[in-house]
Amino acid sequence: MKKFGFASIAATGLAAAILGFAAPAQADIIHHRWVHEIQQQVNVPQVDMTAS
Repeated sequence: MKKFGFASIAATGLAAAILGFAAPAQADIIHHRWVHEIQQQVNVPQVDMTAS
């Protein structure tokens, strides 16, 4: 029974490590660029008020 408990603890730790390393891979720079591109953007025209 001790071997089964140790094996389950080892398997749980391995699964947690795999999930822990997979999460930062989703937050790369491409994702941030995509989030920036889908946000609303405002373009305000600049009027030239200099006298010619």
